[in-house]
Amino acid sequence: MLVIGLTGTIGSGKSTIAGFLHEMGAIIIDADRIGHDAYVPRSSGWHMVVEAFGYDILSLDNSINRRKLGRIVFNDSAALERLNHIVHPIILKLINTRLDELRHARAKTIVLEAALLLEAKWEALVDEIWVATAPEHVIYTRLNASRNLTDSQIRTCIAAHLPVNEQLKRATRAIDTNRPLSELKAEIALLWERLGSPAK
Repeated sequence: MLVIGLTGTIGSGKSTIAGFLHEMGAIIIDADRIGHDAYVPRSSGWHMVVEAFGYDILSLDNSINRRKLGRIVFNDSAALERLNHIVHPIILKLINTRLDELRHARAKTIVLEAALLLEAKWEALVDEIWVATAPEHVIYTRLNASRNLTDSQIRTCIAAHLPVNEQLKRATRAIDTNRPLSELKAEIALLWERLGSPAK
């Protein structure tokens, strides 16, 4: 089983690449979605996050309101680091469980999409590291539009990542997403074929 770690700064285009790979037959493990399980009400992760950030982050059903929590951590780098310290070990355990399930199922190609793959020191989980890149002004434009984040919030998010040049030092391959989607998809299809997995 080949496990590709797909990472890159927030807004770099990881999810677009993951979408193409899914269309081509890869199994995607989305660390952000798995992270939702770390917040299950009354779980140990839920208790730790509520203790760290207060009951004001809860919705009426006692679930953690990720939008409220996001407003806190996107404006405070120390708060973001505190949150990551709580949830990363939980997410890592859930990812390992999923990988074990896929190994037993004899899956062929897995893509672990994780924005903080390198920062969380999860390199040992993967066989290759693909880093999505885009110019910083493009990232700002994307996040202003898609997530309605302010420039200050975007700066906080970017600061949580390793500098791009450090990411690239650890990359098996770098993928520039600042181009027409048709060109990007063609490159991903070529990379997929080189893995021995013909594109659909």
